[in-house]
Formats: sequence, structure tokens, C-alpha cells
Amino acid sequence: MADKQLMKPGDRDAVLAALVAKYPDAFIAAIASNGMFAPMPREVTDTGLRPIEGASSMLGLIIEDDQRLVIDAWYRVVAEGVASCLVHLKAAPDCRVRMHFVDATHRFGVHVAIINGSGLSADLTLLPEVVRPRLVTMIKNQVSVVTEVGAEIGPLLGWAPAELIGQRTLELVHPGDQQRAIASWMDMLSTPHGSARRVRLRHLHRDGHTVWFEVTNHNYLADPDDPRVVAEMLDISDEMAAQEAVRAAEQLMRRLTETIPLSILQVTHDGRITFLNERAARQVKAQVGDLLSQAALESTEPVDRPLVARALAGVLTGQDTDLEYGHREPGAGNRRIRANLRALADDSGAVTGAIVCLADVTEEASLRETLWRQATFDALTGCHNRAATVTALQDALTTTDRHAGTAVIFLDLNSFKPINDRYGHAAGDLLLSQVATSLRGSVPPGAVVGRIGGDEFVAVCRDVGGRESAERIGADLLAALSAARVQVDGGTLVPHASLGVAWSAYGGGNPDELLAQADAAMYAMKRSRSDSRALDLTPVTG
Repeated sequence: MADKQLMKPGDRDAVLAALVAKYPDAFIAAIASNGMFAPMPREVTDTGLRPIEGASSMLGLIIEDDQRLVIDAWYRVVAEGVASCLVHLKAAPDCRVRMHFVDATHRFGVHVAIINGSGLSADLTLLPEVVRPRLVTMIKNQVSVVTEVGAEIGPLLGWAPAELIGQRTLELVHPGDQQRAIASWMDMLSTPHGSARRVRLRHLHRDGHTVWFEVTNHNYLADPDDPRVVAEMLDISDEMAAQEAVRAAEQLMRRLTETIPLSILQVTHDGRITFLNERAARQVKAQVGDLLSQAALESTEPVDRPLVARALAGVLTGQDTDLEYGHREPGAGNRRIRANLRALADDSGAVTGAIVCLADVTEEASLRETLWRQATFDALTGCHNRAATVTALQDALTTTDRHAGTAVIFLDLNSFKPINDRYGHAAGDLLLSQVATSLRGSVPPGAVVGRIGGDEFVAVCRDVGGRESAERIGADLLAALSAARVQVDGGTLVPHASLGVAWSAYGGGNPDELLAQADAAMYAMKRSRSDSRALDLTPVTG
């Protein structure tokens, strides 16, 4: 704009004359230097174009999305003398019209605006926006009686100025705010000449509804020529309605958070608590203003504190997180807490804080643990069941944690059925439990012992260096079984088993194939013992 020069007056006159001649059905208006509509000079009215009436500015005639276009055009006409833009009128939003501006201040003392377009029918009215005033000035005497008031009082409170002359302003104030109005008035009377006091008061409209005003009373009562109080009354109803909406939303949030079985907290960008419901206050032993991290970590199980600390720090950088951790609560023992952390951000995306929801899931976690154990372990022996054993073998063969290799040791108790037949199933169950205990106590650390059949057990061992190492583990297991003893009916049962070993290096092998190899090796040993007519599971009396 700085590089443009203002068009010469004669050229601007020519542009205006051409527009008037070209668009005889267009709308026309006069605009003052402040951008607001001004009374049209006779010469502008005589153009015969349709005058724009009832609006305060061009911005009141167009849709909000196009207001920036008009503002830019106004800047150009001030700098260059002429400008135009394409916009949509509120009266015809589906049609684009052109708005022209011409600086005619040299001739008429105003700028001239012309609107033309194919959608401007002869009966179209522009439906200007009615701008409601927000400020009215009221003059009062020393006892707060109105002596003068601006015409704006009509649109604001519904009264004609003449109806209020001689009335006490206290009568206009809502009864609930009258004591505050009196206190502010008395405070103003005690101030030096020219001082002011401001107060927010509800006033009653003529039709009975409430209007909020911010009243600034200026004390000029010491003026010998014209003692008075000048009150500037600013309508703040929209602001107060917005504040009331916020308060209502906050109250609704508080009421909701007290009715749901969750601990709910809100924190600022630096992690300080700005809101928490009663359940949260009891659970984390905190209050508004405390650092959530400090309060929460004090009651968190030590093993879970790093996890919780990372989650709290992460959500304040925009990382939403869900986690579960151990919580110590006096009188309630150890609990399990599920935490859902969600970041809050402003329109620019900057994190302003977070919402944290905490739920006590102790019973749920206990049930999960029970179901997991039921799905993983054999109820009688405590060993892994068949499915869990196969899964452990699959993990050992496919883990990304490299190791020497995997050994599978298959054991089948010898002559187990006669024990059940002679001593009963209770004795057999006791023997199976003793065998399982002995096996679990003899395998290498990290190995899994599973019961995959009635009297069949499998040991899955990681990081075994070769077949010879696997066979040594098998020998240790047989030795452990031979040392086991079960007392039954005054006698002692000594368990023995047939055993088969299979081994696979890391990165090779198949779970089914390894189990089949170990099973085949076990049956080969069992046949050998059968041929020798040896019974390795025998009662020993003592």
C-alpha cells in the first residue's frame, strides 16, 4: 500500500460517474472517515441509486466470512482513492456482489460506496444488522436522582429518557444487588472530586428481564457550577452470560464427577491440581494447588513409581496414556488402580494441562489373575497345563532374545495305574503333586514344567548348550524323582519315570516336532524297561 499513490480527484470523479451510469439499480451509501455510514449529501442522493438505510457500516450488510475482504478494500480506498471487492450479502448469501468504494471527500466530504450485482432485484432489501448500543451516560444528583440520560437507554432498558428524569436509579437496580449499589455509591461519595468507583449490578428492563451493567460513577459533586455524578453504564450482559455458562458447566462437571465411581483430577501445564472430586482427594491425599506427581507417587507401590512418573510427565507433553499400577491405601491394603491420562490443549495445540481418571480395579485385577491361572496352570500339580506349555516352547524357539538352544524333556511315570488301583486316586494325586514339586525344584532357572497328560510331564528349558547338556538335565530330573518319597498306608512310594530328550539350536526347530522327538525317545526308554520287566514305581515299606 505504501507504493500506491492516491488517485487524482478528477480521476476519482470519473470513476464514480461511470459506476453511477453503469449500474442504475445499484445501492449507494456515504461513509465517513471512520468507516461508519454518514448522512448522504444531496448530490449523492440525486444520483438516483437506491440508498442504504438502517445500517451502521458495510460490515453489517455482509456475511461474517467476507468481512475481512471489506476491511482490506477500505484500507485500499483510503490509500489509493478507489477499491472494490466481491462479497456475499446477508440478504442474498447465495449471490456474489461487487462492492465499490470511491474517495469523494474532495467533493462531498465523504467516501461513496456502491453495491451492484445480478442478484440485486428491485424489491431486495439489504436487511442491515441492528446494532444494539452497549453504553449509555446518565447524569445524577447527590441523592442519585436522574437529571439527564442518553437516548441509548431505550434500546438498553426499554425506557424513554423523559420517563427516567426525576427517578432514583436504585429503583432500576435488581433487588438482589441494591445493597451492593448502595455500598458503592457511599464509597464514591467519600472520594475526592473527579474520582470514580466501578460496580457491576443487575438492572431491570422495562419488560422485567435482567440486564447486567458495569456502572462507573464519576464524582463531580464538588463542582460549584454543576454538581453532579456522571455514570457510564456499560452493558456487560454477554460477558456475564458467558461467565454464568462457565459456572454452570463447572457445577455440572463437579456434580457429574461426584456421581461416577472414579477419581477425577485436572492439572495445569506444570502438573498442579486445579480440580479434584472428593473420591480423588481421599485416594491421593491431595488438594487444589498440590503437585499431582508428588501426591500420587507417595501412595504408589515402589516397583510401579517409575511407570507412573513417566506417564504423568508424558501427558503434560501431549502423550495420552493408560496404565495400571499398585496403590497402597491405609486400612485397605494393596490396591490396583487403572489410570487414564488425557492431555488438554489450546487452539494452537499447546498443552495447557491434563485430565486424570483413576479407577480402583482391585477386584477386576484379582479376577483376571484367577482366570489367567486357571487358563495357564494345572489345578492339581501347579505345573503349566498343556496349552501353556506349548506356548512356552513356542516362545523359547521364536524369542528375539538370542540363547544357546532349547531342550524339551518328556517324562512319563512308570506303573502309575497300579498305584491308583491299589491305594486309590487320592494317593495317586498326592504322588503327582510330589513329582511336580520335585521337577520344578530341579530344572534350571527360567525353565517351565508342564503337565500335559495324566502322568506325563514336560520340561522346557532355554539357553541349553547342546544335546549333552539337555541329557544331563534329564538325568538330574530322574535323580530328583528317585529321592522323592510319599507315605501311603504305612508304606512309602518311590516314583520313577521314563524320560526322553530333544534339543534344538536357537532359530530352528518346531514345537510339535520337538515334543514328538522327546515323546518318541521316552517311549523307547519305556519299552526297554518293559522288556526287562522292571517296575520303577514300587511301594517300599519301612
